[in-house]
Amino acid sequence: MTTPAVRALYQENPQREIHYLTQKPSNQIFEFSPYISKTILYPSQEKVGDLLKLIKQLRNENYSTVIDFLGLPKTALLARLTGAKQRIGFNLRGRNLFYTDALDKSAGVHYSAAQKLGLLEALGIYSQDSQIDFFIGEQDREKARQIFEEVGVDPAKLLVTVSPVSRRDYKVWPAQHFAQLCDFLIEKYSAQILFLWGPGEEHFIEAVRQGMKHQALPNYDIPTIRQTVALFEQADLHIGNDNGPMHFAISTRMPTIAIFGRPQAKNWIPPHRAQHQAIEYDPGCKDSCTYPQCQLECIRGVQPSIVITAAQEQLERILSEGLKRDNLK
Repeated sequence: MTTPAVRALYQENPQREIHYLTQKPSNQIFEFSPYISKTILYPSQEKVGDLLKLIKQLRNENYSTVIDFLGLPKTALLARLTGAKQRIGFNLRGRNLFYTDALDKSAGVHYSAAQKLGLLEALGIYSQDSQIDFFIGEQDREKARQIFEEVGVDPAKLLVTVSPVSRRDYKVWPAQHFAQLCDFLIEKYSAQILFLWGPGEEHFIEAVRQGMKHQALPNYDIPTIRQTVALFEQADLHIGNDNGPMHFAISTRMPTIAIFGRPQAKNWIPPHRAQHQAIEYDPGCKDSCTYPQCQLECIRGVQPSIVITAAQEQLERILSEGLKRDNLK
């Protein structure tokens, strides 16, 4: 969600040296970025000694400006401890004291990437380009080709990636619904279904497979995040829960369908872009969520027929406009 702001910073002044503080595995997002000069890792276990080393390192960089995109209490404090003369962040209670420029979130702007882009107004940078980036290397694309050959992808057929996973129950669309959707795509379009999952998430995939009448492509060794992006680059459509792979798919500009539960779709899907469709159901409580005191009606109430219709619309557009990709390119 911060990559549009990073791009805008660089494009406004390519002579800027831009460092990015993040954690693993998010650092993969910036390893091939042409806009980032250095990636700094935040300690995974937050031990006092490691944090003190980090603060010393940041102070030694002598930053002129620090932008806190997260706005957490610890990131606001860390921004102050860098010693930068200009510190930019959102005007949030208890955190704005650590910034020299505390900005209100832009009225009427909901998409997270666009909100973060708005922080650059403190630098006189006004950009409306909220397309998210994820740069990868040729070795990642080669790994994707190897996976396609391993599982038997037919480049003449449509390839649909499906990610039915999430570690938050309010984001998990029922496995039987995914199974019904996948069977429809196979029966109607002879589509090839390539499942995506991460470590410890295999059970989501097996639950969908058990509910299917037809076979999806076989499993394969879990790829890195960058290799997953390479898979998306050569697939035709992505369908899944509101999760990380959804954003990776959007970064490749491929058509997507995301199924939302508790979060508001408008916060996480690029607005006014037909190739990215969000499907959500509001049982009347999304604006005043009482989770976990509920039956997860928002995610479980999304009907398969609605997702199937959206998938039809996307695939028909892909076929009619000649947008099918070469899956082994």
